[in-house]
Amino acid sequence: MKFSTPFKYIIALVFFTSVQSCIQGVKEIKSWIEASNIEEVEGSYHNLNEDGIKLYLPSVFKKHSLREYKKIVDSLTSKEVYNVEKKRLNNLRKLDGNFYIFFDEDTHSTFTLNTMPYNPIYRRDAQYLLGVIRKNYENNNTNPDIISSKVTAKYSDKNGPQVFKAVFKIENNKTKDFSYNSTYIMSSNKKTIWIQVSSPYENGVDDYLTKLIM
Repeated sequence: MKFSTPFKYIIALVFFTSVQSCIQGVKEIKSWIEASNIEEVEGSYHNLNEDGIKLYLPSVFKKHSLREYKKIVDSLTSKEVYNVEKKRLNNLRKLDGNFYIFFDEDTHSTFTLNTMPYNPIYRRDAQYLLGVIRKNYENNNTNPDIISSKVTAKYSDKNGPQVFKAVFKIENNKTKDFSYNSTYIMSSNKKTIWIQVSSPYENGVDDYLTKLIM
């Protein structure tokens, strides 16, 4: 199976989806997490003008610079967790293309988006990508208290963009903390983006991504 260099870089970095860095969520379920459809939630577009992309998210997600977000993580987590997340962010920033960070202070959910050179995704690639992601979770986890389990994985090209999605639940048996890490790779209009969502709640952003304009 042949992938371009940027796509191989995604595969190599897929482990850095907060495997060991669970930012503990707030105890009450909030807004977009509990909504049955996106029309119940106030949302807004973020114009990523440099890349010709319009991203639609719940209004509680605020755009931050890398430096701003690191300060947020530092204030919410232990030093160990902060160092893991900082390593992840620095690796994401090294990818070709632009890097964007959005954070929801209410639920402590993080949304990142990387733009990169166009690479089409086909159904035949989905199972391979899932296998690589699962293997990286298993092989790169050095903490025996951390357990990763697949929640869902799917591929779609019915509504325009080619979309690969995989969600894993990351649990720390010692601290009882957990998070849901969602990976989306989307290709459309000769553009490819890589999205990662880390949240204490399983509800994803699928409905919001249907309003994404590439």
